Amino acid sequence: MKIGVRAHDFGRHTAASLSRIIRDSGFEAVQLAIPKAIEGIAAFSEISDHLLEEVREIFTQNQLEIAVMGCYIEPSLPDKADRLAQVDTFKLGLSHAARLGVKIVGTETTGFDIDAATVEREKAYQLLKDSVLRMAEEAEKQGVCIGIEPVAEHVLNTPELAARLFHEVGSDKLRIIFDPVNLILPRTIHKQAKIYNDLFQDLGDKIEILHMKDVDTSGDKKAWCNIGQGQIDYGMIFGWLHSHKPHIPLLREDAKMDSYKADIEAMLNFANKI
Repeated sequence: MKIGVRAHDFGRHTAASLSRIIRDSGFEAVQLAIPKAIEGIAAFSEISDHLLEEVREIFTQNQLEIAVMGCYIEPSLPDKADRLAQVDTFKLGLSHAARLGVKIVGTETTGFDIDAATVEREKAYQLLKDSVLRMAEEAEKQGVCIGIEPVAEHVLNTPELAARLFHEVGSDKLRIIFDPVNLILPRTIHKQAKIYNDLFQDLGDKIEILHMKDVDTSGDKKAWCNIGQGQIDYGMIFGWLHSHKPHIPLLREDAKMDSYKADIEAMLNFANKI
């Protein structure tokens, strides 16, 4: 298991500076969203072939794996023109990933009212499915996977709905980015074992990336804390990972400069505890 981090948590830098800073900090892999992490680039449309080659060479030289390209779009927007523009951005991300040699491009699925009526979620889900079908067609052409992250506060909010999407889209280029914190709410923290086990049962073979962070929900909202200091049952999660996904990249999200070393230590402890 490689220990990684979201690259833009270290700010915006040149590719050379960014890769060196992250590697010197003790991480082995990154989630790289180029417009958020590389200075001078504000959008995927501004990324040149020259920059992609520079990023590829420099990250390789610094022995830093780009485990996933971050291309977070809004694939469930109700306005069709706006939604398809988002899909086009993701398709561009797939093309860039192919040139970089990155195997997976990740996104979430658009924020959504957790208490909305079932009929409203179904409408939003159908928009999401249309977007993912279009994205999957391009992913198959590029030979790159789509990493979809279920989030309790988004359209794709449960393992069950994610399994339905994967079944109905039917592409072997769909994968799961598993973020335990994002799959629970303060009111469902006591059900986390069932939620995670449902994901493992329905889509365990599709899990490619683990996002790691931690929270305390005792105040009825998610209060962020260092890994292993909150309520997420990483013991249970890693029990499954060691048996089924022993080589999965572990990516710290929202790393803090004053405490990320403690996170690395915790991530290594979980990764090495069999």
